[in-house]
Amino acid sequence: MEIEGNIAIVTGAASGLGRAVVQELRARGAFVGAIDLLGPALQELADDAVLPVPTDVVDGSAMEAAFRTITNWRGRPRILVNCAGILAPARVFRFRNGENGDKGRAEPRPMADLRRVIEVNLIGTFNPIRLFAAALADGQGGDGPDTGVIVNTASVAAYEALSGQAGYGASKAGVAAMTLPLARELARYGIRVVSVAPGAFATGVFDDVPSQTQAQLIRDVPFPQRAGRPEEFARLVVEIIGNQMLNGTVLRIDGAVRMREPVVTR
Repeated sequence: MEIEGNIAIVTGAASGLGRAVVQELRARGAFVGAIDLLGPALQELADDAVLPVPTDVVDGSAMEAAFRTITNWRGRPRILVNCAGILAPARVFRFRNGENGDKGRAEPRPMADLRRVIEVNLIGTFNPIRLFAAALADGQGGDGPDTGVIVNTASVAAYEALSGQAGYGASKAGVAAMTLPLARELARYGIRVVSVAPGAFATGVFDDVPSQTQAQLIRDVPFPQRAGRPEEFARLVVEIIGNQMLNGTVLRIDGAVRMREPVVTR
């Protein structure tokens, strides 16, 4: 798949990994439909080759309208990069109303917390995929050129989520798990599907992690012992788009880290 001259859609485009992907694809000659929630950071991306389209990734009808807008702007998208996601750490229960050193009663976590992280990270990944693939259903597989390429964002938490990340880990495991069946289903149309599983990257999401946990996550990275840079993620996306044999797999980009529980000191 050539990047130059093609139309790409990037979700989660306003910040972090998504913003880096938009900038990398733009620099390589793509026209990019940038999807994210409405805000100044999204509008700042606008230029002759980047069209900001404010959209909630979990909203089916809004996503359909966004695809129509992007298609009318430049034509059918042939590259889709899903970066939209939220961290939303949430323990199964929490203690409330403790007094005089008493932890208080155990209160189950509201279901809304789990629903939101599943909706954004998993459903919000599938939502644009269904529209992107349907628009390319006239493509052919075999040994010909790519009709389209889909790159999804999973996480090392799909395999090694920390405590309090049951919902987040499950949502990213879902992204990883649907990679192969989607690649198999869409192969006949010449559409490839690959997911990327980042470790700790220097994005706004990582900034939400407590500083002590951040420090241990970095110490646990064998090499390079630092947070990943969004542009490194973006360069991997470019390699996936250009390498036809990358299909139906999840690629880790994590400096060889294997997540372990932070040691809490008091």
